[in-house]
Amino acid sequence: EIKTSLGGRAEKSGATRSQASGQASSYIYTLINQIRVLHLSFPSSSSISLAVNAILSQCADSLKQPNSDETDGPIETVVTLTLCYASLSCDAKFEDAKELEKLLSICEAIMTCELSQAKGKSMRRDAVQALRSIFHYAKWGSLSLIVPMINGAARKQPGGAELASGSIQQIYEKILTSANEAVDSTPVIALPPLFACTTSCGEYLVELEDAGANGTSLLSSIKVISETLFAVLKEETASSTWMHMLSSMCNLLFSPKLLLHEYQNPYVDGDRDNMPVMESFEKLIEMGSALKPHINIVAVSYISVAWLGNKDSSDQDVGLAAIPYRDNIAELLVYKEPKFDESSANQNSTKDRHGILPQTTDGSSITRAFVLSFLSKLPSPENMSDVVLKELVHHIILNLIDACCLPPAKGKPFITGSEEYSKMMRSWQALCLLSRFVTSDIANEVAQKVFKAMSNLSHGQIRYFMECFTVQCTRKHPSVFGQSFINEIRRNDLSLQYVSSLMIIGGNLTVGSYSNDFFHSKSDKKIKEILCGVLPWLSSTQGFSRAIAQLLVYKLIPLVVDVENNSGGGAIEKDDAVLRSVYLFLQQNQDMSRVRVKQQSFFDSYDVDTACQFEGLLAFEVDDGDEASPVHMVDAIKECLADVYKEVHDEDAPEWKQMEDLLISAEGGNQDESVPENDELVNFQRKILPVDALDLRIQSLHENKKFNAAGNKKQGLIVCATLVDKVPNLAGLARTAEIFAAETLVLPNTLVKKQDDFKSISASANDWIDMEECKEENLLVWLHKKKAEGYTIVGLEQTSSSKCLTRFNFPDKVVLLLGKEKEGIPVEFLSAVDQCIEIPQLGIIRSLNVHVSGALTIWEYTSQMMKRSKR
Repeated sequence: EIKTSLGGRAEKSGATRSQASGQASSYIYTLINQIRVLHLSFPSSSSISLAVNAILSQCADSLKQPNSDETDGPIETVVTLTLCYASLSCDAKFEDAKELEKLLSICEAIMTCELSQAKGKSMRRDAVQALRSIFHYAKWGSLSLIVPMINGAARKQPGGAELASGSIQQIYEKILTSANEAVDSTPVIALPPLFACTTSCGEYLVELEDAGANGTSLLSSIKVISETLFAVLKEETASSTWMHMLSSMCNLLFSPKLLLHEYQNPYVDGDRDNMPVMESFEKLIEMGSALKPHINIVAVSYISVAWLGNKDSSDQDVGLAAIPYRDNIAELLVYKEPKFDESSANQNSTKDRHGILPQTTDGSSITRAFVLSFLSKLPSPENMSDVVLKELVHHIILNLIDACCLPPAKGKPFITGSEEYSKMMRSWQALCLLSRFVTSDIANEVAQKVFKAMSNLSHGQIRYFMECFTVQCTRKHPSVFGQSFINEIRRNDLSLQYVSSLMIIGGNLTVGSYSNDFFHSKSDKKIKEILCGVLPWLSSTQGFSRAIAQLLVYKLIPLVVDVENNSGGGAIEKDDAVLRSVYLFLQQNQDMSRVRVKQQSFFDSYDVDTACQFEGLLAFEVDDGDEASPVHMVDAIKECLADVYKEVHDEDAPEWKQMEDLLISAEGGNQDESVPENDELVNFQRKILPVDALDLRIQSLHENKKFNAAGNKKQGLIVCATLVDKVPNLAGLARTAEIFAAETLVLPNTLVKKQDDFKSISASANDWIDMEECKEENLLVWLHKKKAEGYTIVGLEQTSSSKCLTRFNFPDKVVLLLGKEKEGIPVEFLSAVDQCIEIPQLGIIRSLNVHVSGALTIWEYTSQMMKRSKR
């Protein structure tokens, strides 16, 4: 039946995508791959090489001649094209000096080749579709291999340039037009070779632009190429092939030459509608925003390198190609990848593009990390082009600053983990990296806006980067930012949070390692102005601000007053005497000295430079919302003040309290630690108060620990959540454990209690339940210790020996060990578990959330204990 005449042209839409056509083209695809494998199995075989070369020559001759047999003409054409593709797949070539001419000739013949109607018998519709499917597959497969051969031959041949400016360009334009029109009617299996053919043509046309051969028509060709490639991407669904085509497309479109050509011509001329490369980039970003972050990663990884230009580009040219994309760059700097779907086939397909990024880069920051890398590689402001500095970098800085000045709604800080919080955090991080580009042209504007943004309520983690940026800018422009700082610190209407930031900035500039960048001499007028601004804050109601003010005043007074000279009686001398008196008090008071020494160490170790570098920005640990979580100096110094307070008050504590601490430390210490002899303890007790009274007080304290805040006796249940890492789950467990009077909740890190989302979800449970910390690396030792204390270790895990929760009788003293989300309890900890239990399930979902599982188990334990107590 195939040797019958065609009964009319097949329809374009879907004509080659029937089941029959798909099977036919798949059969040819398999056959050609088998021939290729045969060739690769005998790479040195001259017989195979001669055979395939002969087949290629015969095919070339046949394609140039019209079909003699009108009945078998269409079939003969398909057979010839298929043999041509098969021979080319086996590295067939023309072995003579006219290789380029012959390649162009066969390429032209393939382009003009069509499946013409034949006279005579009719052919079934599915047979027509099958024949046309094979035709398209063989056609685009052959062209996908011939075009690279033409490119290579043109580069090698002396006359290649002349031919390229004429014949090659004309043929390639025909190929691109044909490909663009044929996407819808091409079988799916032929889309990859059509795609490859299009990109090969595009690569050579971009090369020709360098010689000025086709500069006027390049962008129109690129527009056709872009439309074709996007059409293929829309049709092709195989994940591995799709990602390969996406990379090939980005490699072609986002080349340094093409980007610079687009900037120097349509962009500079104001013809923004004739920018196909930029249009393609924005289209890819739009595709990637729909829960497909791998598209954004690939696109940005290619274009961020192209923005820098070629390796031999001068500093004046670096970044020019990025100017049209400046608004896109500002948006990408705050972009956050959504979580990868675990079932996504492409979630690991972009890892080969991560090589230039630090290993500490978080998974939600890959896209913006490429943009940060680009910005970090820009030349210094002194060496870069003024056009790049003003139109690109300054534009981005002011764009980000404006976004940071927006106050949070209702006067409250942005909620941790929210989209607004994420954008604010990432904006300030990007500004830290860009701080070296804040020049005198924009210093005044930036200074006004940064102090305005600082007056808004925001979280400590955000303020950390805000303060780093301000310190860096003040070091570069001490007169501009320094005066703004002085004006702000002398205001009397500042919020305590704003004062804290000003104090941290002032501390870095006056007593830290950056003071030399700020003060040029002891006669610097700024010293007195800052001292006048800081002095009133010695009486602040906020301990943190008061403590830093003491340190600043202590450091600044000797720069203004001779603290060793006590003589004088005039008005000025009286002022000096007041300052000298304040200084001597701060110097000689032991409590002040304690605080000052610890704070000084904080400022000495404050590393603003690292926080403003590419690698440093991406090295910070992240919180549960995948945002940087640096230790803000306010929190660090608050802990320092708490330590000092404890040191001071421990010395003034009642003797019986000191005795209790001594007994506790002796009771819980290591066996090899020295413990006071009994006689020594008795003698010490006699100096304090009667032993009976001391015992009663200590016993009362120990008894109180057995009851919760509601006055109910705590249960013998310890909930161990060391392996749980998400804050909402930990907070929920804290709330559940407190409600059911658990003895203790064990956390992987007790600092989590300070996070806003923990406090919100736990509903103040953290204030009423005992919590202790146990790191995962110490868990096994801790479990064995609890077993030695008489606790039964019960693991909530599905194993071959697990017991059903409702059928397990809990002992009185239990440690409930909870596993990791989706992973459960690691094997190394199961060895310490006495019994595993599991919750019966009636649905098809594999497991419950760890907090829900823990809550059900805690209630079952509580229910059993309540029934047991009634017996």
